[in-house]
Amino acid sequence: MKSVANFYSIEINYDIRLCICKFIKYLYKKDKNIIVIDSSAKLKELDRLLWSFEQNSFLPHKIYKDGNKIDTPILLSTLNDMNNIEIFGEYKSIINNQSAALLKIAGDINIYEFVEDDETNKSISRNKYSEYKKHNFTLLHKTYDEQAI
Repeated sequence: MKSVANFYSIEINYDIRLCICKFIKYLYKKDKNIIVIDSSAKLKELDRLLWSFEQNSFLPHKIYKDGNKIDTPILLSTLNDMNNIEIFGEYKSIINNQSAALLKIAGDINIYEFVEDDETNKSISRNKYSEYKKHNFTLLHKTYDEQAI
């Protein structure tokens, strides 16, 4: 089965960090194991936000470092710490919030990309879309809708 790259366009009035938190919650409730890939600084911010974005909500997560025990359904990681490709066997949902497409991943994986409503981010997303297309990913595009999540 081919990997799928799902692109979600975010309207300008949405905060991408909150969108990602809500999307993580959505996937977690569907019994999905999730990896979020981003820079170290943004992962630390996301880690804090996952504790506080909703009052009565807890999403079991941790920031992954290469070699850590994998004992949570939600991993926050930089691409550099993802050297151990075997962990993708258990994690079929990946939120990619870095500027490069995830091309080394094969199999039954869903990659989620968020497209912010400004030209710089749209250009980055267009490049990622083209890269996924060249590597025969199944491509889907939707408008992000908080009410549907």
